[in-house]
Amino acid sequence: MAWIKTIPFSEATGKLKELYKQVVGFNNSVDNVVTMHSLRPHTLEAHLSLYRAVLHHPDNTLPRWYLEALGTYVSYLNNCHYCFTHHSRGMRRELGSEIKSEQILDRKSTRLNSSHIPLSRMPSSA
Repeated sequence: MAWIKTIPFSEATGKLKELYKQVVGFNNSVDNVVTMHSLRPHTLEAHLSLYRAVLHHPDNTLPRWYLEALGTYVSYLNNCHYCFTHHSRGMRRELGSEIKSEQILDRKSTRLNSSHIPLSRMPSSA
């Protein structure tokens, strides 16, 4: 829950509504990290642009699963459950394999098994 005023999807108009439509989920849900920008939509536009450039730009040379694994690892180090959940789901989706995902994640403790992420070298494939 936010400590600042936010505008939910149902009340959004104009540019904010356009941006929300890019990220809206089930039941018109919008992640809290996105709604934090609702009073200043230009900052949401920059947030989404940076996010896409870092994780989903077509010129990236690292595989998406690896970038999501790094996001998961950093979220773990920062003790950010919200981001850990988001990035670990993205990693699982990009890997396309529950088994590979489980090799990286320790599901019992919601921790990361970093021995399965080659942080010191660039991966060739998943």
